[in-house]
Amino acid sequence: MTARIANVTFHAENPEALARFWAAVMGYPEPAGWPADEVAALREYGMSDDDIAARAEAWDGDPSHQRFYFTRYLHEKRHRNRMHVDITPSGDRHATREELELERDRLIALGATLEKVLDGPSWGPFEEFAIMMRDPEGNEFCLQ
Repeated sequence: MTARIANVTFHAENPEALARFWAAVMGYPEPAGWPADEVAALREYGMSDDDIAARAEAWDGDPSHQRFYFTRYLHEKRHRNRMHVDITPSGDRHATREELELERDRLIALGATLEKVLDGPSWGPFEEFAIMMRDPEGNEFCLQ
């Protein structure tokens, strides 16, 4: 047996808002909150609405698609991420610069910020081009 990634998890000041951002980035449905039966079970367990709102997810329900999970974390972010998500607008092929620039503009309209453009040097015969961005809470990710 081998492992697979279950979630990409983010610490977030506002899990619900960050889940909405990443759902829009990935083309997933807008998060509608937790299912009523899960909320009822959590309340029965003694959890408050604030406790329940401390977690959110962005996912389209397809087990072959990546699930993004957000949990409230109120400590200040002090360092650059040691890991980040690379995303592409082009599915299973290498995106063109034009496609990446169009996607950059779409993500900025959603609330992302541009960090910098990583342009070369090439890795052997392969062009190195990526656009480094930050989500609304400052988490780094790249378009490539």
